[in-house]
Amino acid sequence: MPTRLEDAVNILQNGGQDGVAIVAGATDWFPAQGEKPLQQPVLDITKIIELQGITRAPQGWRIGAAVTWSDVMTADLPKCFNGLKAAAREVGSVQIQNAGTLAGNLCNASPAADGMPPLLTLDASVELASPAVFALCPCPTSCLGCGKRRCGLPSWSRQSCCPRSLRQRRGVLEKLERGNIW
Repeated sequence: MPTRLEDAVNILQNGGQDGVAIVAGATDWFPAQGEKPLQQPVLDITKIIELQGITRAPQGWRIGAAVTWSDVMTADLPKCFNGLKAAAREVGSVQIQNAGTLAGNLCNASPAADGMPPLLTLDASVELASPAVFALCPCPTSCLGCGKRRCGLPSWSRQSCCPRSLRQRRGVLEKLERGNIW
């Protein structure tokens, strides 16, 4: 398991990129494989140092791709991130919150992606990475539909970026489920 972004890129370049499953948490990916044996190599990016942490930069907030839902819940963030923190509390069990990542949630492109609505309200962008290029993609265009994302393999979300001009905003999230919509 690589611990540096450069190592992950080298693995993809030297080991063949086709068919490599890039995972961050893999809480959706592994169950989706069912009981059949794995058909492809797996590259877990959760231990890559450059992909960890939530930091404030001059241009805004950076949420690394290896940041777990538990990390989001315990981070010291301004009130505009309260919706994202509420989403983090809604994601699965504590075990899933400890392993699952915001980036994995986004790259999975699930219609139930708890992280997407709060990131949309934060005007966030997702930085996509591949061996060839890094690209910043606004959240509304990063997912193309159920299970379809702009980041085609072998690429992954490197970080989510939220602009600094969010100080006056406040965030909330109320998750509507089938039984309580009306």
